Amino acid sequence: MKISEILAQKKTLSFEIFPPKREDEKFTLIEKTIAAMDALNPDFISVTYGALGNTLSNTVAIASHIKKNTKAEPLAHFTCVASTKEKVDSICNELSEAGIENILTLRGDIPKDNTQPIFTDFKHASDLAEYIHTSRPGSFLTAGACYPEKHPEAFSMREDILNLKKKQDAGMSFFTTQLFFDNDAFYQFLLAARTAGITAPIIPGIMPVTNYNQLDRLIQITGCNVPLKLRNYFDKYKDDKTALEEIGLIFTSYQILDLIAHDVDGIHIYSMNKSNFITKLIDNIKYVATEYFK
Repeated sequence: MKISEILAQKKTLSFEIFPPKREDEKFTLIEKTIAAMDALNPDFISVTYGALGNTLSNTVAIASHIKKNTKAEPLAHFTCVASTKEKVDSICNELSEAGIENILTLRGDIPKDNTQPIFTDFKHASDLAEYIHTSRPGSFLTAGACYPEKHPEAFSMREDILNLKKKQDAGMSFFTTQLFFDNDAFYQFLLAARTAGITAPIIPGIMPVTNYNQLDRLIQITGCNVPLKLRNYFDKYKDDKTALEEIGLIFTSYQILDLIAHDVDGIHIYSMNKSNFITKLIDNIKYVATEYFK
């Protein structure tokens, strides 16, 4: 089933997982992490892959496992970085044979100190989505990413939203956001996007933070704003692992409940493959989030 059909019926709950780089870790991910997440009844599970597609074979295999063995729809990531039309055609064939209908089209991060050609046939995610729709009409739903606090490379928020409109015009059916901690920033972004004519569902992406170094790393990578109260919590308890996990659980629970109170299109959680933590998180919100668990 295409995820757009689900979104037409209900608000969605979804998770993102990433394939391990080591082959011997894949069994644990498939058998334990995915099974635990499936028990939480997500509508879809997205499967990412690393720079230059270096875990792409695992991505397709895990997406296929989700399709065959869970109630969720898989959403396979695909980036422009180091992708050719021939490669896209080949992967689309594999996905189609596995019954997978949903692809998240991304530009992809450019690896540091990389000597390989980065962009060949596709420079922007909209180019990739347009090619998939043109070469295989009706076969796949494409989705995209958006940035509530502006893409780091965009000149302005206005420019970034115009690029988002191009993605919608290229056929993308919905968007998931980059992680953020400031809900007010998301609400302002959502209003600006709707004003610009972006009508596709926009699902907020939430990443629970459970350790001090992770918070600083996310700031460096994404440039996201960290509310002062969250920064203060982490500074005060930075050497207490148990306290930070509890703070992360409470802060993320409240963040999601606030989003639900604002009637967002769905909740997408960047799980970092931490199924035990995600289970605790969902248990915190499930009574209120009944629309997302239908």
